[in-house]
Amino acid sequence: MKKICRIFLFFLILVSFSKVYAVDFDPNEAYDRFKRGFSIGGNLSFKGEDKYYLLELDLYGSAEFSMLGFGVGLPIRIIMNPDDDIDTSGGVFPTEDWDDARDWVAILNYFHYGHSGDMFYFYFGEQRNRYVGNGSIVGAYYGDLRLFHPQRGVNLEVNTDYAGLDFFMDDVTPPNVIGGRVYIKPVSFFSKENYGNNLEIGASYFADVFAPDGIKGGEPGDDGRVISKTNMQIFGFDVSFRVLAMKYYQLTPYTDINKIVDAGTGMHFGLKHKLMLPTSTDMQILSRWEVRAMEADYIPSYFNTFYDIEREYYKGQTNPSQTKLEYLMSYVDSGKNWTAGYYLDLVFDITGTFSIGGSFEHNKLYGYDAKKYDNYQINIFLDTFLFDSLAIDFLITLQSLGENDHWLKNQPYFKASVIYYMNKYISIGALADSKWYLSYKNNGGSYEYYPPYKSFSIGAFAGLRF
Repeated sequence: MKKICRIFLFFLILVSFSKVYAVDFDPNEAYDRFKRGFSIGGNLSFKGEDKYYLLELDLYGSAEFSMLGFGVGLPIRIIMNPDDDIDTSGGVFPTEDWDDARDWVAILNYFHYGHSGDMFYFYFGEQRNRYVGNGSIVGAYYGDLRLFHPQRGVNLEVNTDYAGLDFFMDDVTPPNVIGGRVYIKPVSFFSKENYGNNLEIGASYFADVFAPDGIKGGEPGDDGRVISKTNMQIFGFDVSFRVLAMKYYQLTPYTDINKIVDAGTGMHFGLKHKLMLPTSTDMQILSRWEVRAMEADYIPSYFNTFYDIEREYYKGQTNPSQTKLEYLMSYVDSGKNWTAGYYLDLVFDITGTFSIGGSFEHNKLYGYDAKKYDNYQINIFLDTFLFDSLAIDFLITLQSLGENDHWLKNQPYFKASVIYYMNKYISIGALADSKWYLSYKNNGGSYEYYPPYKSFSIGAFAGLRF
């Protein structure tokens, strides 16, 4: 714990990359649509990634108009302590920084047209805390877990008074997870002012088009491995009805029913609460309560925070190369009883100044010994801007899969950043986060696929905005 606390004290983050969250909430969304102008800048920082130390120079530029915005960035990294374990170009530049098409695509940090919730919204960029619908299939998805593996995905929304669409793609070089949700408000076709217009009916479909269902080591192949792949699919239906929409309080019950193709079914029953506090500042309290019932071969929020790692290395029980799909398929037609779970979250928000919240999730799943065990996930986040000059962001997601010595239990996904804005041109700061790196090893039959890394950085950012 002391080691993690020390890491949290270091690290740099640019203004455009300072958003972190843990539940279905974006503390900065209310202000994104008011950003205007151009900015250019650079970041010089000292960076550590596991046992490697680097000097990094990032050049950055962005433009924000009323509806359209984009940002570009060019990282230049020099290894200060090179050794034989990492390939370099010219003896000092990490080869993995520019050896893949995704590295070049990632120069375009983001592009958007419109803003989330608008009638039309398009976003290209890194996926952070992505939820679709109520999050029962895609919930709290992050695309930045892997070191040397930048991902740029796509979000597309169409929102009307009658129907809508929320499309998600995790990456473009190439994609793995693709899908979306469509919804309809049937009463709105007759009257948009009718109380019955609070009824919303949705349908979802998602697929991991290259889902690994088995990995073998010791042979030539993908990073020293042979991976068999298949198309993993989930579809679902949901119904919600906002029964209360008062001045200071809103209440929306919902039901999701999802089916994993060739596997199990899960049912989610929940309540969403929104309490607006009658104060001079914009204060609100948000909460969601959900209970679940599911078959043995079903996992709620299948595409979750850790999915980018879990898809290849899920539980590591008797077989260290076990994929998430491989684990799930092992319980198809097993005859095991239905299990249950629940989810709770709570957020307190003062718009643009202070946001704090978290969630707690507990599911009963089956282990490799065909016995039920406890699956927990805890998320905590803090996002605050103090004295008009100090920004502090913190996020941690802890997951316990019930087995002893399982690394996901002890290696959380976390981000922490501190930025001090000295003036409108210069800021200094620090950032720390967790990463995973594909490191294939074969030591007497022992394979280690995704050992975790702790990275940190400290430095300064200088820029102009006009």
